[in-house]
Amino acid sequence: MLIVLVGILPLHNFVGHAHWQYIRWVPTPDQLSSPAILLDLGIDAVANILLFLPFGLLYTLRGLGGKSFSPGHLVLMAFALSFSIEYYQVYCHNRSTSLLDLLDNVLGAYIGMKAGEAYVRRYMARVVEPAA
Repeated sequence: MLIVLVGILPLHNFVGHAHWQYIRWVPTPDQLSSPAILLDLGIDAVANILLFLPFGLLYTLRGLGGKSFSPGHLVLMAFALSFSIEYYQVYCHNRSTSLLDLLDNVLGAYIGMKAGEAYVRRYMARVVEPAA
């Protein structure tokens, strides 16, 4: 829910008509040569990765309950959630849609999954070891 709320709030920005001209598919050479825009892109990337990191972590922690997890399934779910939010933002004032946001969100979920896998492996190794 937190991811959805961060992506769609404030609701008064939704206007019902598309702003296709404002989609940032990839940064332009001019943007990449501007330190201010590079800093903005970097902060945005870190924020998007951190936003989806718990999504991947919590998905993987299901493994502690004996449920299996699939990296492909996680990536597909993260992509679908991120794409839905980015598509919603096309119809909003004061929000920007970016292909980089989509990629960063999926990357964040994947990093969270890898962190969760490491935790589950450590946890399972501790459980399997006989008590001294």
